[in-house]
Amino acid sequence: MSHKTFNAKTQRRRDAKLFCLCILVMVSVFISGCIPAAVPDNLDDTPGPAIVISNSLYEGAAFTARVPDGWRVITSEAQAPQSVIFVAPDDKTLIRLIEGEVELSEVEVEGQRNELYPLTLADGTTVTAVFSSQALSWATYWGQFESVRDSVSSR
Repeated sequence: MSHKTFNAKTQRRRDAKLFCLCILVMVSVFISGCIPAAVPDNLDDTPGPAIVISNSLYEGAAFTARVPDGWRVITSEAQAPQSVIFVAPDDKTLIRLIEGEVELSEVEVEGQRNELYPLTLADGTTVTAVFSSQALSWATYWGQFESVRDSVSSR
């Protein structure tokens, strides 16, 4: 009788090991099906030149500029020439810095006063500085625009 009991216990252990092995194989097959066969294309490509914003300084590939305290920064599309928009706390006043020459008609904000200033940096890069603000807040933010415009420099 003890011989049969021993074989039954041994058989149960073998069955349990086989069951665990089957579960492990099934889980492995399931998990391996979740792994992509190749790296997606969008992970291989860097979308555009890097920018860095630290210590109130915007640094792009072509130029740098001081960011006014409390203003938001909106960067350009990766495939477009470097540009940046600084948005005032009033969410209406804008300072735009655009690499290259730009016509006022291309960048003016309707219903706001717009001023355009082309800048030539030390390395010959042209940057267009644009200030757009409502008439009531023009004087409030004009000094910050001048400060940003004067801080633009080549990389």
